[in-house]
Amino acid sequence: MICTCTLNPSLDYYMEFENPLTDGKTNRSQLEYYEAGGKGINVSIVLNNLGIPTRAFGFVGGFTKDFYISLLAKYEEIRPNFTYINGHTRINVKCHGEQVTELNATGPYITDADMKNLMKKADRLDDGDYLVLAGITAEYLMDDVDEMIRNATENKVKVVLDTNPEFMRSLLKYKPFMIKTTVPELSLMFNETLTDRDMIVDRAKVLFEEGAEHVLIILDNRHAILVFKDGVYECDILHEEKAVNWVGTGDSMIAGFLMNYLRSRDSVDSFRFGASCGSATAYSKGLATREKIDSFYENTKLEKIG
Repeated sequence: MICTCTLNPSLDYYMEFENPLTDGKTNRSQLEYYEAGGKGINVSIVLNNLGIPTRAFGFVGGFTKDFYISLLAKYEEIRPNFTYINGHTRINVKCHGEQVTELNATGPYITDADMKNLMKKADRLDDGDYLVLAGITAEYLMDDVDEMIRNATENKVKVVLDTNPEFMRSLLKYKPFMIKTTVPELSLMFNETLTDRDMIVDRAKVLFEEGAEHVLIILDNRHAILVFKDGVYECDILHEEKAVNWVGTGDSMIAGFLMNYLRSRDSVDSFRFGASCGSATAYSKGLATREKIDSFYENTKLEKIG
């Protein structure tokens, strides 16, 4: 079983505008709709589109809770297993016009009892299960999340991490199955500006040596690099056409990698399939669908660079 964990999910309110947004004026949208948001939820949605069931952990509550869960009902392979809290699940506003403007809320406070409840769910995972922690971890939750990840790895759960850069590096001591990051986040981990591919690959190798089984890095939104025991590989995400959407590209790559790895245990082909999932999202209005993924897979180029 793959379980995704989103500590601060969001009810995303999308507004589409035909004309550019004007500061200080009333801007009227032409289309509005809601989606269940959050990086772990994005992973679950793409896995759903690939026919892979997941269990969704996280915190939801308040007047937005039931509506948020109802939005997930259309995904047959997602099994909500949220921890209910007194605070309100945040609402993020996504304004799409000539440019994308996002208004993201902070989110509710998570009590100690709430966190312990979530940790009990994670403690039920066992050998053969995967736990994907994706999204920002609030500083006051880091000690508990550290304990949750430690317990999971002791139970032989394969852990995938995509969270705060410095915190994620501190969790490498638990030897996670995969970490996913970007060049700006990688720079924060090492407190330096990384400007070329050789430097990026060198720092990724350090993260591998510190414990990550697979290190997945997105470069300049056009390419991705994978470092693991058999070498360093690079793969295209963008192609000739102009991308439509960047939201969820990395989450889609994680989902595609896991789906393929469950079937093949082949890290190289799983990287290629994950990149095709990232491409499918980048060229879609929403998250990647199976049809779109298949259309990119054959044309996704992969090269061993080290």
